[in-house]
Amino acid sequence: MTEEQRWLVVRCAACGQCSGQRRQGGRCPHCGTALNATSEVVKECTSSAMLHVEVALANTPDDLRDELRRRMTKQVEPEGTQQASMRSLLKELRAMGQEDGSIGLETVRLHLERRSVDGTPEAFMEQAEVEGVVLRLAPDRWMFFE
Repeated sequence: MTEEQRWLVVRCAACGQCSGQRRQGGRCPHCGTALNATSEVVKECTSSAMLHVEVALANTPDDLRDELRRRMTKQVEPEGTQQASMRSLLKELRAMGQEDGSIGLETVRLHLERRSVDGTPEAFMEQAEVEGVVLRLAPDRWMFFE
């Protein structure tokens, strides 16, 4: 694979919310509507950290975007090992899921506490949604793709 890693910020035509996707296919993590080749691509990103910032900005009202961009880019800069860490945490959580591939908020909370991960389990799983790893089934339950 010589192609560079690519993430898309895609706007759902049904709910108007943006999400991070590897391609224009798939489903909107907010409303479940199918995303296809005609879905609006708001931005292309080359890293999941950049994707996180751009999705948040795309879903933020215009008058707040500049301040949010300033704050978020300041937080993303010292990332380093965070990406590999998130990947391994998600792999561990996937293994802890139920037979149907779903996992509950309390399981995520306990696992992140055991691993001394900063931040809330809700924010962690929201990032997993943005990256297209999980689909929210309920406010406190997610299902892993594949």
